[in-house]
Amino acid sequence: AGAGAAQSSAQEAKQLSSVPQSTVNLVKNIVGAGMLSLPAGIAAFSGSPKALLPALFFTLFFGLLSAYGFVLIADACNRSGETTYQDAWAKLVSPKTKWLPMVACIAKASIGCISFSMILGDCLPLVLEPLGLPAALVNRTTMMLFITASVLYPLCSMKSLAPLAKFSVLGVLSNVYICLFVLLRAVDGSYRRGGAFFRAAPVAPSFERYAGGSLSTIMHPEVTVLFSILATAFLAHYNAPLFYEQLEPAEDGDKSGRFRLVSALGFSLAALIFSAVMAGGFWTFGTSSSGLILNNYAATDVLAELARAAIALSLITAYPLVFFSLRKQVVSALGERGGNWMAKHPLRLNVALLTFVTVFALCLHDLGKVASFAGACFGTFLIYTAPAVMVLSAQRRGIGPKAASGLKGAVSTASRALLIPLGLTLAVVGVYESLL
Repeated sequence: AGAGAAQSSAQEAKQLSSVPQSTVNLVKNIVGAGMLSLPAGIAAFSGSPKALLPALFFTLFFGLLSAYGFVLIADACNRSGETTYQDAWAKLVSPKTKWLPMVACIAKASIGCISFSMILGDCLPLVLEPLGLPAALVNRTTMMLFITASVLYPLCSMKSLAPLAKFSVLGVLSNVYICLFVLLRAVDGSYRRGGAFFRAAPVAPSFERYAGGSLSTIMHPEVTVLFSILATAFLAHYNAPLFYEQLEPAEDGDKSGRFRLVSALGFSLAALIFSAVMAGGFWTFGTSSSGLILNNYAATDVLAELARAAIALSLITAYPLVFFSLRKQVVSALGERGGNWMAKHPLRLNVALLTFVTVFALCLHDLGKVASFAGACFGTFLIYTAPAVMVLSAQRRGIGPKAASGLKGAVSTASRALLIPLGLTLAVVGVYESLL
């Protein structure tokens, strides 16, 4: 029986993810509570529904750019033979600057886990409040400790991404429900003057008349708020090496084609979800859209309460994906000692990291400025700048496949090179917005 259990455990550890499983996990990794701030991104520069058209275009644009960067990271891992962001950078660029992607990945994954824990701690008591449970059971601290020990720890102790796919499906369905709810309230008129929830809403919808065309709305200087949100909205790039490593290869042993398909599907579905929430939220509340659009809906709106529960479920199912990246980056940063610890005491390492995250989440109540600043600095580096630098450096040093010749090769090289100044520009814009 012991041998059978050991064999089963080994098979679970080696279990790879199919294209559908990887796609669902990727969508869940990308889509989180951040999508709820998108309507406020439009409200920052326009109060006219005409601004929706360019906003939707830029959502698709940044989604495509982010998908391209995601694919480039897998290309870098394939060329280098490494399985972490920093190790690929060390081999293709320079071991002396390996700390750059290492710090960026650990910082983004840590802040992601802490943010998720904080939102769950704030959200779950509100969801459970109608049940009339004692205050001692539904306060922020109790709920955070309970959800970490009973739900997050078991999920984070799984050995691969493949078993997580069924949980990620629940998370994606939660996001789909939020999209449908937001779109329903945008068209049913219940939050307009005279509607069923108009008086019960915390703030009244507010719109502005705009005589110009849709494209001219982006001439407002505050459009940089939307750009800074969208620039890192699709961030899952610290996990790209993990997705590539655990993707099931094709019959010929190659993963590249399948990974490109996963990236195209995952980022396209994420862009569709973002667009639905952004359009529905702004169409309902206009310039009154808050940084967390669900806060705009009335407490008496039952469907809104279900949406708040859905975002909690969405975060719970996304948490392990971010945690896996944090654990992998920490183990890599510790070198041989980290590898030995992970091999001998994986559950102890999980407990240590979850304790670290939970303690910070309990002590902090506002991570907004720190998260925005880190996103601007580290997020843009991981999405745009670093992937391009790694692949261009590999091509220059003759590592991996040579660049295509002719026009195709020139366009490919130019597109990668353009990502570098784009990433730096978006970083400056994001830092500026985070410091305001």
